[in-house]
Amino acid sequence: MKGVCRVLLPWVVLLLALPSLNPNAQDQDGGWSDWSVLSSECTEKCGTGQLRKVRSCTKPAPQGNGKLCTKEDMSLGEVEFKLLTCNTFSCWDDQWSDWSNCSTTCGEGKEMRYSVCNGTQACENDQYQEETRYCNTWNKTICPSPCENMTCPEYGICRDESTEKKPKATCVCTMGFIMNDAKDKCVRPPPPSPTPRPIPTLPAEQKVVATVISKSASTILIICVSICLIIFLVLRIFTPDRVIQMNMEIALVLAHIMLMFPPSFTEIPDVCRVISIFIHFFFTACFMFMFLEALHMYGYVAYVVKQDGMCSRVQNTLVGWGVATIILLFSICFEYENYGGEYHCWLQIDTPLFYAQLIPIVSLVVLTFTLIEAAGSADYKPLKGIDKSQRTSAKFSQRTNLVVMPLVFCHMLVGMFSEYEQNLPLYGIFTILNSVSGVAVLFLHCFNNQKVRQKMVGMYKSMCKGGGAH
Repeated sequence: MKGVCRVLLPWVVLLLALPSLNPNAQDQDGGWSDWSVLSSECTEKCGTGQLRKVRSCTKPAPQGNGKLCTKEDMSLGEVEFKLLTCNTFSCWDDQWSDWSNCSTTCGEGKEMRYSVCNGTQACENDQYQEETRYCNTWNKTICPSPCENMTCPEYGICRDESTEKKPKATCVCTMGFIMNDAKDKCVRPPPPSPTPRPIPTLPAEQKVVATVISKSASTILIICVSICLIIFLVLRIFTPDRVIQMNMEIALVLAHIMLMFPPSFTEIPDVCRVISIFIHFFFTACFMFMFLEALHMYGYVAYVVKQDGMCSRVQNTLVGWGVATIILLFSICFEYENYGGEYHCWLQIDTPLFYAQLIPIVSLVVLTFTLIEAAGSADYKPLKGIDKSQRTSAKFSQRTNLVVMPLVFCHMLVGMFSEYEQNLPLYGIFTILNSVSGVAVLFLHCFNNQKVRQKMVGMYKSMCKGGGAH
């Protein structure tokens, strides 16, 4: 800065003096300009230094025969320099004031001191310094509790946790509330995260036994129901009630074919999910056709129709599979990720998907039993021209449904729980129910139909006659 001033000052003087060089100007005495703002740097940072300023005889500048400006020493001149004092404040010699009182009377705070110049005077400008240090005036015996000056949020109380060394108060929430992250409000705690259910396992030997008996039972059911289907196909019996039963039997067989896949398919999640979806679909269709069978039976027993039921074969088939498809699609829309599982491919009982299957099936079971009860308990007026053979078959169907539906429902439910719990006794019950269900479908559906009954009676008589001839 000092070097810049030395360079600029001569030029400033020259510029100020230029007007006096005009030869045509009128006579006028010169006058001093103000002392320049531009000055040299102070020679000292403290303890009084000097700086130099300048003024010129340019306000106004002398013209013609006018006089130059009079300097402070009474001489005339165009430029005058002046030395001024600066930084007159004292220099700090590393002296400090006493420490101030602690900023708090009962607790932790700060003490402060400042730099001193000339004995007791606080230093000025850049000589002024401050220092702070930690202080503690806490005395647990005589100081008031910090809770006296603390306000807690609603549902919160202040807890004095002061020690001998320092005060401490904390707001604690009551009545089951907890403090939020900002520590300014008591809120209800979020619901606890459920503990993941450990995957149940069976000892290797028991797992082999459970797999063998459950697959064997499904095999027995598939064989029995398939024999029933073959008998009716060979005899070419496709009456409306038989078509309903046939669809029910197909759905039941397909559901158990899905159950025949080995547990190793759980290692392929996408395949396991598809198996689970088909199990859901086929069991739902099975119960839907049992409901349609009860509705068909009701039409005869209650004298609503004369023959062939309330719906045609095609209508019953489309309604049965169609309603099952709609229920399945609705479940897939909301619970697709819950199909399949980590250790089995049946439905997951611990997810909402369990209710997506159980609620429609239970509803169908209730409606079916309601129709059976309504058909059997009321005294209906006979309908002229009714097909008596079909009405007789409908009465048999009424009793058949009372046996087959509970068996299928129970073995489906026990099967789900046996897979979910990996429980050997449940596997045993599932095996028994499966076998009984297969035999019941074969026996009851065959003897439920008049034509089959007649064929069976004819075959029995032929066998008796053949035996008598011998």
